[in-house]
Amino acid sequence: MVASVLALNSAAQASSYYETDDYYADDGLSPSHWHGKGAEQLALSGDVDRDVFRELLEGKVGGQQLGTVRDGQLEHRPGWDVTLSAPKSVSIMAEVAGDRRLIEAHDKAVQTALAHVEAHMAATRVRHGGVVAREATGNLIVASFQHGTSRNQDPQLHTHNVIMNATQDADGAWRSLEPRAIYQLQKQIGAIYRQEMALKVGELGYQIEVGKESLFEIGGVSADVISAFSTRSAEIEAALNQRGTSRDDASAAEKQVAALDTRQAKTVTDQASLVANWRETADRAGFNEPARLSLVREARARAAVAEGGADQSRMAERAVAHAADKLGERQSVFSVASLHEEAGRVGLGKVGYAQIKAAIDAAVGKGDLADRTFIDRRGAEFAGLATRQNIEAETRLLAAERIGRGALTPIASPLAAAKAVAVASRRSECEGYAWNANQRTATEQLLTSRNRITAVQGYAGTAKTTTVLATFAREASARGVSVIALAPTASAAMVLGEALGIRGDTVARHMLAPEKPTPVQPAAWIVDEASLLSARDTARLFDLAEKNNARVVLVGDVKQLGSVEAGAAFSQLQNAGMETAELSVIVRQTNVATREAVHASIAGDAKKALEALDRGGGAIIETADRASRFAAIAEHYAGLDKVDRARTLVIEPSREGRDALTADIRSALVRSGALTGPAVTLESLVNKGLTRAEARDPLSYDKGDVVRFSRDYADKGVGRGEPFRVESIDPAKAAIALKSEDGREVDWRLRQWGAGNVQVFEQQRLELRTGDSIRFTRNDREAGRVNGARAQVVAIDAEARTADIRGSRGQVQTLQLDVARDRHISHGYVDTAFAAQGRTAEHVIVHADSRATNLVDQKSFYVGISRAKQSATIFTNDCAKLVSAINERAGTVQTALAQAAVSEPATLKTTTSALSKALRSRFGAGL
Repeated sequence: MVASVLALNSAAQASSYYETDDYYADDGLSPSHWHGKGAEQLALSGDVDRDVFRELLEGKVGGQQLGTVRDGQLEHRPGWDVTLSAPKSVSIMAEVAGDRRLIEAHDKAVQTALAHVEAHMAATRVRHGGVVAREATGNLIVASFQHGTSRNQDPQLHTHNVIMNATQDADGAWRSLEPRAIYQLQKQIGAIYRQEMALKVGELGYQIEVGKESLFEIGGVSADVISAFSTRSAEIEAALNQRGTSRDDASAAEKQVAALDTRQAKTVTDQASLVANWRETADRAGFNEPARLSLVREARARAAVAEGGADQSRMAERAVAHAADKLGERQSVFSVASLHEEAGRVGLGKVGYAQIKAAIDAAVGKGDLADRTFIDRRGAEFAGLATRQNIEAETRLLAAERIGRGALTPIASPLAAAKAVAVASRRSECEGYAWNANQRTATEQLLTSRNRITAVQGYAGTAKTTTVLATFAREASARGVSVIALAPTASAAMVLGEALGIRGDTVARHMLAPEKPTPVQPAAWIVDEASLLSARDTARLFDLAEKNNARVVLVGDVKQLGSVEAGAAFSQLQNAGMETAELSVIVRQTNVATREAVHASIAGDAKKALEALDRGGGAIIETADRASRFAAIAEHYAGLDKVDRARTLVIEPSREGRDALTADIRSALVRSGALTGPAVTLESLVNKGLTRAEARDPLSYDKGDVVRFSRDYADKGVGRGEPFRVESIDPAKAAIALKSEDGREVDWRLRQWGAGNVQVFEQQRLELRTGDSIRFTRNDREAGRVNGARAQVVAIDAEARTADIRGSRGQVQTLQLDVARDRHISHGYVDTAFAAQGRTAEHVIVHADSRATNLVDQKSFYVGISRAKQSATIFTNDCAKLVSAINERAGTVQTALAQAAVSEPATLKTTTSALSKALRSRFGAGL
């Protein structure tokens, strides 16, 4: 029921494979069809001709020979097989129950999916000057072959779609296809097919049972019946289990290996015999002939009275609006193709591809969506869109910054600012830390600025907090300005607050209830890790600052990772001319080679950075197999003594990888004796990270999830922060049955209340032993816990199901392992790059797989190695491929107001007045 993509190795193999397979056609050949605008250009239609098919596989098209000659030999990849498979229940009803209407529905859904591929993924590579770029072509040549059984002779309706390695460019020349998007968007292709299939199945009168990821089955075909006809799937699942994984957790590559390892040789069986055997199997599974025929009759009766029309149009409009809200929360610009996929998921079984396209066009016409160019992580361009809300948020934040220029009285005069800097820098020098010119200039600039919004752009390790911000906060407070320390995350806010000697708070909490000074007292809000702020939150913060007579100092680094929500406000503001002081002198690294590597990573030169690490800044360790890399990291980490483990940071970009590596590390620590005593397991609570749109979708919830509301709903019996367990979900009514820890039941209707003020947590098995490092994953002010803060397990009582833990300041608490409040924890051995941003360690171990397209780029690489004071060790699959991957992926983020990705500011604006220079001369080099 998924789309699979397979590269074809030879024309002979491909031609033989597709011409000899036969399952139910009377003439001994499977039904075949030509598809695509490329095929139309070649006047190909109807059945696939064997000779034409072979020639196209060999690269002979339109009088041209495609391919490359190397050492006198022509090299040409024949093409790619994109196989689309129907849900098992559809195959059963088509082949066993005999409703052949479903075969036609499958064929139409395949055509829709292929049209989507052609419109959004067809491209070639064109050289312009010295640059090779992807150029969309919008045409394909596809030969489709429809089959009815699996290799195990189970009913399995599917179509092999052979996409030829040929596409026509804008000048009419035939070129080789650039298939990267087809691989990257493999899941999307399958989703589009399933969505269209769901609509067609519904139009035939069947009721469908909707699952996640656009999965569905026909209602009335039981799980037992489906299982009886899924022997091939069971074989693959068993093979994955032997490898220690499952269909849900395995990668696409692991699934493909399992499929190949378990694949049996093809056999051809008489169609009548097959059907007879299938019907006997169905009878044994409780799906006998009367039941089968009754299901078909009921479907036909419903189809005869079904209505659509205007209702489908309205549903499509709602689906597109919901999908755009969801995508727009994470991306300022998203691809049209992804909107099609997401809207189809929302309207599964109710609306089709054509209605969704019409609804997208209507939304663009009304201005709810705006045409943009979407740029993927490798710089390839696709048709894209931006939402009205994101455009408005970016417009507001830029306007607020412009309006705030020159709006305030400086905190200090130039002379007073220079004196303050002189005093602070002399004090620091006495302590062994001399200030540099960047730090002095930046501090003076902030103290003398007349702008409501200013910024400090500082690379990782430039001592922004201990020099510039500490002096600014001290002088501002001394002159009657209320200073508040803010950050997007609680851990960053706590670190900033402690460094400045004031209370730190998250931006989100501050915006809900800002700390208000006296009416006449001005305020300064220092916001650290500003690159993590979304456009929406930045706009809201600026609005609030104006209302509260506050100035905002944004502190961050455009080279580091950005917000998980839409926007790149910190970069965007700098590009728009926001007053920005620059700190570019890095002082964190005590190892010269490591500092050299960090500078190279800032410049985007991965090769130079890795060479510096290998030369003395750490090490580069290549191992092809991920499991072997993880095992090596685990052994290395476990081999350190307790002190060195505490001084070492381990980074793995993905959450799945983090959990797998953590398991290996804990196993190694058990073997070494660092983890001792009995193990106790609990169901930890992991935030599902739902967008606001996802929180309104009942399919986002699973039985066993825990929800917490961020406000009281007294009339519903719900208190703020109180945990409720999900007991059941009714998607049709958008209703969720909740139960509190004391047994109270709540009927939660998502469309009526609460969906906009909820956090959702899934349960995940967690084992604890004495000696374990843990991390809190939710803020709990009453218990003194900060999201991201670490603690160590010092004692476990398995019978009482409690664990004593010691925090970083020595405080000891007892966790009740069956109480929801105490289950917001995870192991603390491995960080993702996002979680590591803002942390510092003597040594860093970074796992960087070149194939992790969405996780390893210039920004994540820079963040990873710049955490280290002394050394950074990189574990990778292939050093050369890692260099190419990092260089190719800049990690830039698009904005709704621009057609292209936000670039780093070409010039970070600094101001050094003549008076400042004179004062520096007067007070000496210490100024």
